Amino acid sequence: MIDNQLIKLSDDFFQNSLASSPTSAIMRGYKEYFDQIEDLSEETFDKEEQLVNKFISRLEKIDLNTLSHREKITHGMLEFALSSNKDALLDKNWEFGAGVSGFTGYLIDYNQRLFIPDVESADLLLKRLELYERLFTQIAEVQKKGLLNNRVATKRNLLRTIDQLENYLNTPLEKDTLLLVNFSTDIGELEISNWKEKAKKIIETNVRPAVLDYLDQLKDEHLPKGRIDEKSGILWIEGGEETYLRALRRYTGHKDTTVKEVHNIGISEIERLKSEFFEIGKNVFSDAKSPEEVIHKMQTEPAMRYESKEQMLQIAEDTIERSYKPLDKWFTVFPKSPCKVLPAPPESEQHAPPAYYVAPLPDGSRDGTYFLNTYKPETKSIFEAESVAFHEAIPGHHLDRTIAVELQDVPDFQRYIASTAFVEGWGLYAEQLANEMGLYSNDVQQLGRLGNDAWRGCRLVLDTGMHGMGWSREKAIEFFRANSPIEEINANIETDRYIAWPGQACSYKMGQLKIEELRRKAEKELGENFDIRYFHDEVLCDGGITLPILENKIKDFIQRHSV
Repeated sequence: MIDNQLIKLSDDFFQNSLASSPTSAIMRGYKEYFDQIEDLSEETFDKEEQLVNKFISRLEKIDLNTLSHREKITHGMLEFALSSNKDALLDKNWEFGAGVSGFTGYLIDYNQRLFIPDVESADLLLKRLELYERLFTQIAEVQKKGLLNNRVATKRNLLRTIDQLENYLNTPLEKDTLLLVNFSTDIGELEISNWKEKAKKIIETNVRPAVLDYLDQLKDEHLPKGRIDEKSGILWIEGGEETYLRALRRYTGHKDTTVKEVHNIGISEIERLKSEFFEIGKNVFSDAKSPEEVIHKMQTEPAMRYESKEQMLQIAEDTIERSYKPLDKWFTVFPKSPCKVLPAPPESEQHAPPAYYVAPLPDGSRDGTYFLNTYKPETKSIFEAESVAFHEAIPGHHLDRTIAVELQDVPDFQRYIASTAFVEGWGLYAEQLANEMGLYSNDVQQLGRLGNDAWRGCRLVLDTGMHGMGWSREKAIEFFRANSPIEEINANIETDRYIAWPGQACSYKMGQLKIEELRRKAEKELGENFDIRYFHDEVLCDGGITLPILENKIKDFIQRHSV
C-alpha cells in the first residue's frame, strides 16, 4: 500500500527545493524557473527555516513500520535532505563564501551549462538576468553581516574570488560569459542575435555595476581582514568548531565520527599504500629506492606531464570508449545517456578542479559530460589520465549520477538529492574497480591510480588538520606534497578548495571504505551466491543514498541472495 503522506511530503519538499534554488531547477531543465534567481534576504531565510521545521514535523509523524522497503529509503533520504538544509541555515556559510564556495559561478559557469529549448525560455532568462543586480547586492549585504561577526574567508580565497571578478569585468561585453548559453537548433540566428543584444544591455546596466560594487567591497573591507595562512581552518571563525563537526559528520555519512578518527584513518590509508607505490614504481623508475623517491619522480619527471590540451582530451576520450566494453560483466543496469568529453570553460579553468562531471537532463536535451581542466597541460600529470576518467565518467559518476537521474517510480527529489559520501565514495571505488576490470593500460597509469588513492587519504588528514586541529595552509601543502604525487599548482588549488569547503574533501575516502567494507561482507556471507553484477546494481539502483541506507540495503541484499 502506497503511503500518501510520504508521497505528498516528498512532492512538497521537492517543489520547495526548486523554488528556493532556481538555479538548480534551471540546470535540471525546469523551464518555469528561467525567470528566477536565488533570494538571499533575511525574510527568505526565516521562511525557509519555518518550512524546513514543518517538513521535519510532518516526516516525524509518518510511521516507519507501515512503509515498504523502497518507501523507507525515501523516508531516509528526506530525513537526510531536511537535516542538511537545517544545518545550512544554522551554519550560514554564505556569509563568508569565497573561492569554490563563493558566488562567481553565477557569472562564469552556470550559464554555459544552460540549454535554451525555445524563444519563450530565452525571454524568461532575460528577466533572470535583470535579477542579478538584486542578487549581488544581497551577496554583498550578507557577507558584510558576516564580516561584522568576524566571519570572513581566507585572504587567498578572497584573492581567488577577486581575480575571477576582475577577469569577468575586464571581458569585453560582447564576450560576456552570461551570453554563452546553449540555444536549441529550433531557435533562429536572428532571434539569438536579438536576444544577445537585449542581454548585453541588461548586463551593462544591471549586472556589471552590481558586481563592481561587490568587488570593491571585497577589496576594501573583506581582504584586509581575511584569515591568514596560519589560520586557514574554519575553527578560527565564530562557531567554527561546531560548524565543522556538523559538516564532517554530514559529508562522511558517519553521524558520530570525530575529527581525530577521520584524521587517523587518513594516516592509516597513506601508510597502507606506500608498499604498493614502491612495487609498481620500480617498474617505471628503475633507480627508485623508496616510495618517497617514486612520489618525487612522479612530481618532477618531465615524462610525467602532458604535452598539450589535445593530448589530454584524446586520452580521456580513448579511455572512456575503452571502459564501456567490459561493463556487462560487472553491471546489469546501464545509463541510457551517452558520456561526452569537453574541456572546462576557459573563463573558469584557472581556478577550477582538475576534472568534474555534469549529469544529463532526463529529457535527453543534455548528455552526461566529463569536463577536463586543460589549463597549462604541461603542468598536469599524465599518470592521472585514466584514473580520473574512471572516477568522473565510467564506471564512476556517469553510472551513479546518470542512473539516478534516469530512475523510474521514485519521488522526483530522489533523482537529484544525494549523499556526497555515497557519490564521491562511488567515484573513488570506481577507480579501484577499473583495476579489477583490467582497464588500466600500463604501470604509469597504475601509479596514477595509487596516487589518486593517496590523494584522497591526504584529504582526510588535511581537512581535519586545518579545520579541526589548527594546521596552517603551509603545513597542509607540505604534507600533501610529501605523501602524494600531486603537482604544485594542483596542491595549491586543492588546498584552497578544502579551506573553502570544510568537510567535503573527506567524503571520497570515507565513502569508498564503506562500499568496500559492504562488498567484502557480501562476498564473505554469500560465498558462491555472490554476483558482483547484482551487488553493483543494488548499490546504484536507488540513487545517491546515505551510507546508513546503503548498509541496510546490503543487509537485505545478503538475505535475499543467501537462499
